[in-house]
This record gives sequence, structure tokens and C-alpha cells, in this order.
Amino acid sequence: MQRGYSLAELAIVLALIGLLTAFALPTWARLLDRFAVEQAASELTTALAVARNAAVLRATSARVGIAADSLGIDEWGHGGWRPLLRWPGPESHSVALEVSNRTVTFGATGIGLGASNTTVVLRRGTQTATITTSRVGRVKRW
Repeated sequence: MQRGYSLAELAIVLALIGLLTAFALPTWARLLDRFAVEQAASELTTALAVARNAAVLRATSARVGIAADSLGIDEWGHGGWRPLLRWPGPESHSVALEVSNRTVTFGATGIGLGASNTTVVLRRGTQTATITTSRVGRVKRW
């Protein structure tokens, strides 16, 4: 009696592993794209909520700067805008950014000022997330 596997058995097992991998990789890639877009969308909606709440709580104006490489919140103070928070943008997740208005400003009442109606589209692979803000400060995710 011999112990071990024959070359034919090993070849069949390796072929099955290769076949299963070929079917699983596209699904895995879509899943990674989805996770990256969801993370970028979550960070953006959080930035908008934090800026709006900061404006209301501090009774001043706050703005969100939206760029591919960074998200930033500034508040209006004596002498102009000063930085409040900064963190990496969607580019850090390899997510593409399209935005209609790169700055969203909230007043002390939480209502958007100026051109606050903004649409942001985040894309990676086949996955897409669209975020819109209205003048009254509502954020909607599609």
C-alpha cells in the first residue's frame, strides 16, 4: 500500500481550485468596490452632519470643503474662516469623485447658505453612490 496522492489527483484538485477562483474573483472585486464606495459615502455624509451641527451649536457658519484628496470643515470666526476638522477624501479609498459644488456652507440655523444644493457622485468599478444636500440642510443618499 502506497501513501500519498497521484499526479492526476493533484491536477484535478488544482483545476477545481482554479475554476472556483475564476468564478469568485469578479464577485470579490464587486464586493470590495461596494465597501469602498460605502465607506467614502459614509465619511462624506458624516462631514456634512458634523458641519451642520457645529454651525448650530456654535451659533456661527460652518462649511465643508469637498475634494478628491480631502474633506475639511471650517468655521467662521473672528478674522475669517479657520480649520475645524480635516480627514482624507474619497481618493484614499480609490473612489472617484464628481461634485457639483465643492463647498457646502451652513448658517447658524443649520440652513444652507449660498449655492448649498449640491450633488456628489462617488464611483468605483460598477458601484455608485449619489449624495444630495438641499438648502434646508437635508442630506439624502441614493
